[in-house]
Amino acid sequence: MKIQGFRIYLRRLDDHKCPRCGERLERRPRRLWQKAVSFALPLRHYKCENGCERRFFAFSPRWNGMSIIEKSLRLLATVAIIIVAIVVLMKILITGVLILSGY
Repeated sequence: MKIQGFRIYLRRLDDHKCPRCGERLERRPRRLWQKAVSFALPLRHYKCENGCERRFFAFSPRWNGMSIIEKSLRLLATVAIIIVAIVVLMKILITGVLILSGY
């Protein structure tokens, strides 16, 4: 799967080898949005340094070790945060429109 130029490899990478060329992988620092996503789905950011130079995400080995309750709580917390963010943005937009229209 490919999203915004990143490939997402939907399996664990226990051996830290590139799924395409077989070379060693290096973990990359994550951006803020990637950290937010990895709270719900623990994805790790990798880059193939010596071979094909591809960057991609793969599931953390820790994800398979989590209980179903912890996975569910993480997903519910993420959904709640997204809903709260949407509500706050809508209030800001509505307040801005009301101020601009003179109410």
